[in-house]
Amino acid sequence: MESIVFFGKGGIGKSTIASNITAILAAGGRKILHVGCDPKMDCTLSLMGRHIQPFTAKCGGPGQSGLRDSIYPAAVKGAWCIEAGGPQPGVGCGGTAIGSMLDAMRDERLLEDDGYDTAVFDVLGDVVCGGFAAPLRRGFAKKVIIVTSEEVLSLYAANRLIMMVDNYSRNGVYLAGLAVNVKNPGAVVIARDFAKAVNTRILGVMLRDPAVTAAERAHKPAALAYAKSDFARRAWQLSQAINAAGAPATPPRAMPDAEFFAFAEGRRQVPAAAARPRAGAAQLKGAAPNTHNGKSVTALFEAAGMKPSGMEGTQIICEWSSGSGAYKIVIAPAAAAHEGMSRFSDWAVCFHPSAGKDYAGAGKELLQAAARLTPLRFDEMLSVFMGLKNFYGGLLNAGGPDDKTLTAPDTPRRPHTGFGQWQRFIFPGGALEAFIPPGSVMVEHGDSECRFSGCEGGVMGMFSESAGLNDFGRERYGPQLPRCDTRIVNTDFLNDDAVSGDDAKMLRSLNGAAAKAGPGGLVEFYVGCTPMMLASDAAAPARSVEKEKGVKVVLDRYNSFYEHSPAKVAVRVDFMAAKLARAAARPRYDVNFINFGCSAPKMSALLAGRKISAVAPGKDFYKDARSARLQVLSGPDTVLGPAFDKAGVKWLLPAAPYGFAGTSAWLAAIAGALGRKKATIGPSQEQAAQALALWRRAGRFAAGFILAPEEISLLSGSTALKMVPVLPVLAEAGFKIRLFVLSASPTGAPDLRKRIKARVSALKAALPALRVSTELFSTPAELTKLLRTAPALRLVYSDIRRDPRIVAAGKNPFSAALFEPGYAGALETWRRLTELCEWDFNERYLS
Repeated sequence: MESIVFFGKGGIGKSTIASNITAILAAGGRKILHVGCDPKMDCTLSLMGRHIQPFTAKCGGPGQSGLRDSIYPAAVKGAWCIEAGGPQPGVGCGGTAIGSMLDAMRDERLLEDDGYDTAVFDVLGDVVCGGFAAPLRRGFAKKVIIVTSEEVLSLYAANRLIMMVDNYSRNGVYLAGLAVNVKNPGAVVIARDFAKAVNTRILGVMLRDPAVTAAERAHKPAALAYAKSDFARRAWQLSQAINAAGAPATPPRAMPDAEFFAFAEGRRQVPAAAARPRAGAAQLKGAAPNTHNGKSVTALFEAAGMKPSGMEGTQIICEWSSGSGAYKIVIAPAAAAHEGMSRFSDWAVCFHPSAGKDYAGAGKELLQAAARLTPLRFDEMLSVFMGLKNFYGGLLNAGGPDDKTLTAPDTPRRPHTGFGQWQRFIFPGGALEAFIPPGSVMVEHGDSECRFSGCEGGVMGMFSESAGLNDFGRERYGPQLPRCDTRIVNTDFLNDDAVSGDDAKMLRSLNGAAAKAGPGGLVEFYVGCTPMMLASDAAAPARSVEKEKGVKVVLDRYNSFYEHSPAKVAVRVDFMAAKLARAAARPRYDVNFINFGCSAPKMSALLAGRKISAVAPGKDFYKDARSARLQVLSGPDTVLGPAFDKAGVKWLLPAAPYGFAGTSAWLAAIAGALGRKKATIGPSQEQAAQALALWRRAGRFAAGFILAPEEISLLSGSTALKMVPVLPVLAEAGFKIRLFVLSASPTGAPDLRKRIKARVSALKAALPALRVSTELFSTPAELTKLLRTAPALRLVYSDIRRDPRIVAAGKNPFSAALFEPGYAGALETWRRLTELCEWDFNERYLS
């Protein structure tokens, strides 16, 4: 069975030509299915003589798709028609409607089982997006015809469509050629020049003909209704050319925008594209990782003189050695290519901006080198970061250290999801937390799978168990549901909502949230990724519910419930301050712990021994807060402090109580804030004796940190380490410290060494007992050698659970999750670390 798809700019005559080709093919004895993929639902009008009910009007649940009920026999014998349909104008997503219909066609084997000889797809072509490219993306259509005229905007649309076809060439899709629809014969020369510039052919030329206008008024195909017209003759010729057209020997080359407009303005004639192999789907079947047609992707890069060195955003950065010198170059996916980049396959290449103008004269040489990579698609290139020897380089590959999920200035960085980060062992969380006020309701408008989309625990839950004072004691042995807060609900945005609109679902969800929050309550409505692109405007229902229910409704993007933004903080602060004011009561306790998790009972017991009372948490957060003289926070938060200040509630954020010194400082801060000058500070004699014994054992060993120069300052305690002062606690226990610092070269530039020395000096000044040494590394091999040749080094910090890079070097990974607060917690922490040092299983059997 043959499948043909017509694309073209709106109003160019695409549907007229496509329906006439269907009529001609059917008149030749074929059984044709004409598939309308335009939300206007007018693709089949001339074949049917009337509008037909679309698939979206009849589709049902599983097993009752309504697909075959949506197919109608045309007035032309041998032709059958179906319209995908779509939402009401301005509502929902037409692309999703096309996808739903194609899913049903695939699931029910419509084309295979119903005896069609040819399927003709008529697709809206102005918007080259994934939805309207569904016939290509989902493997239904192979032969593409682009309808165009000689006008610039029509040719521009055609040029963009060629890019789309190229992106799906791996599915066996190919551009058969152009169908040119012009007002007069003289304009054909422009279309021919364009076809030459993009390396394709013209299958047929259609001229203005009154027969077409007359046939369309009668809702009939002109090729049959006016069989002797010039249009009919040209349409028959076009159908024969389409029948004969196979995949071209050399695929077309879409022009970058700068080249296209130079061509359109007559400033430059663009030559035809050079030949390059087609990367078809058959090449990928059964392919091994990091290979292409049995050849190593790495070897292909080496043959081109290129060495991939990392990622910047979605771009691959390579070191390229040529006859004229060494340069840094950028390889970007076609969708992200900008002016000045040379395009190959589904990617483009250029010199890195850091090269300045030093690459003058090497441009031609770069194009020759890049041509060696033309068999590769961009996703195959990425496999160089995903080989088994560099597992985590591939696992942690979603964006880069400066990647932002959205463009909003307050969106947090995700430094643990960057390409090729083999050297990263510490994964700082990028944003300050914003406390969710009790009594508020969070609504996540997205599909239910978004409940699994949080980065807590890292990619696939590979990060260490939660740590710090607000640890709730959850063991994480694999991926889990991150959004487990009872105040957070999900609307479960479905495919039907994208097709038909989701206004009713949003209104229903907002009303339910408002009822739960109550009058004067706070509802935060988060529009997730899929609805952001496909859903209706959430502002109108939010305003309506806010006015009718007397609640405050705040709109935000994606599920950033715990993350900071100034607008969000301001609303939460006002809400909390008002609730605290209404809950005013006479204080009966000394302190109330905020966000202490399972650490709260331990810290309450520690204070009780100093005759300082703590609130036993109840069901009402605000009454608990007002029943204490002092609110004690576990860590920085952008909402709690300002809310307490506004309500006139006293609060304190003391240093984290880890180690003996840290715990004493924590107790002293709380006692001072309460005016308890006589409170006992310090460990018991028995605890001090136990610490001395552990100090003698720990002094034989060293703990290591693998980090970049700018990360050295994190070790004294920061959000990166869950506010746990890891380095001070290790130094207090008597461990020696070794810092392995990433450098561009093993020796390190003088200015780098100076910066490292300054940072280490700052650590020593703050921790006089610190015994620290520093070594540089620049490659995984150098790092592994340094780790293996350090017998006293038994512990190496990593936020990745059971990090195999450390285990393979014979060392034991540890993280902030091992650290416990308080005097008893310090002893338990030191005992754990010392026993890990004395346990040499990894060194004996796994290195």
